[in-house]
Amino acid sequence: MKINESGAFILSETKSGERIVSCGGRISTREGTAVEFYKNATDKEKNLNLISKVVASGHKTVLEHHHFNLAFNNVSIFVEQYLIEFRLASYTIKSGRYVNFSGAGFNLPDGFSDTQKQAIKKHYKNTFKLYDKFVSAGIPVEDARFVLPYGLKTNIYMSLNARELIHVICTMIYGRGKHYEEIYKLGLQLKAQFDERYPSLIEKSAKDYTDDLSLALTVNARSNKKIEYVKHNATLVVSPSDACSNLNEFSKFCGYDKFDLKTALKDDKLSKLLEHFNYTFKVENFSLIVLKHYTRHRMQSLSTSPLVLMAQSEKFVMPETISANAELKVDFEKAIKDNRKLYNKLVNDGIDPYLLIYVAPHCSAIDFVSTMNARELLHLSNLRTCNRAQWEIRNLACDMLSAAKKADPDLFVGYGPSCYTFGVCPEGRLCCGKQAEMKEKFDKI
Repeated sequence: MKINESGAFILSETKSGERIVSCGGRISTREGTAVEFYKNATDKEKNLNLISKVVASGHKTVLEHHHFNLAFNNVSIFVEQYLIEFRLASYTIKSGRYVNFSGAGFNLPDGFSDTQKQAIKKHYKNTFKLYDKFVSAGIPVEDARFVLPYGLKTNIYMSLNARELIHVICTMIYGRGKHYEEIYKLGLQLKAQFDERYPSLIEKSAKDYTDDLSLALTVNARSNKKIEYVKHNATLVVSPSDACSNLNEFSKFCGYDKFDLKTALKDDKLSKLLEHFNYTFKVENFSLIVLKHYTRHRMQSLSTSPLVLMAQSEKFVMPETISANAELKVDFEKAIKDNRKLYNKLVNDGIDPYLLIYVAPHCSAIDFVSTMNARELLHLSNLRTCNRAQWEIRNLACDMLSAAKKADPDLFVGYGPSCYTFGVCPEGRLCCGKQAEMKEKFDKI
């Protein structure tokens, strides 16, 4: 493993992982203590045979005792977007809000011809130059990145258990990921490393993963519509009836006369009641950047366009810091026009449509549908309506909270940034110092 090598690597894992997994397979059907099983589970071959039989019978939970820590080294931002959709895992990624990506470089799969690669590299080079110009002009890096492509190189840590790792790998090499060359190759790398621990388990799971190839027939179309710079919108489309009265009734189960948010913040039994009430939002015209932020909220159901379709977007989001500067606005618009020309050139060349995502800029607008319960909405509000949040996802979170409050005004009293809900800002020296203004703002929402 080299420092700059592009790939997926298992960095560390549960000590004696296969041993503890085999114990999980024994303890439920045999007499004896947990420690006794562990002390006796010293034969690796017997352990692996038992694990194979247990998993084959459908009892896959035993695999969850073995945890892995992975590194995705110098992969594209596209890989990052793909991975964070797996919600039974933990991630830490390189922040485009704080890290200057000027010298980050980019990844291009081998599926492009040499001529196509030259055209794409030229476009990439121009976008990186524009990124540098924006930053030099005082545009925050979190806004300058809107012009950068999804082939941008990044680095990721991911931690998950063996059962979920099998799911991730199978999706990458047998499911929807197999159409994307970079995803597929990373999946093969992980498979080879996993096979050293658990031979044949992945192959036995392959039959459960299929993918519909028909999408490829609909995406290879020219971009002929007029480029549109859009404004966001979030609409509450489904909400429970009588949520507040039902929540007060349920609170009696916990020994309270009615639900009170301040009490619930200190009583986990009471706050869990919020999980019984789900809200569905239709979210329109937000950038791919917001999608990455939003997907990290894992206690939700999220539906969006397939990644293969994202490069076709005719709608784009332009940060106000750029649109307010006449010269930079022209530069931004030219970069998007050049991007569409490159896209159409690749389509005319008959390029594999699954490669087009690598030319999609971060500012491409996307629509999605999200359902989350009232407890996750509280968490979202605490983090994302804060002045420290990225401006676009802050707008989204405020729109969602405003819509939810209109539907259930009594239920969502106290929802807002942490300083508003808890009375204390958790940001320390990074605190905006505007708690009084925030209180006035969210009292009115």
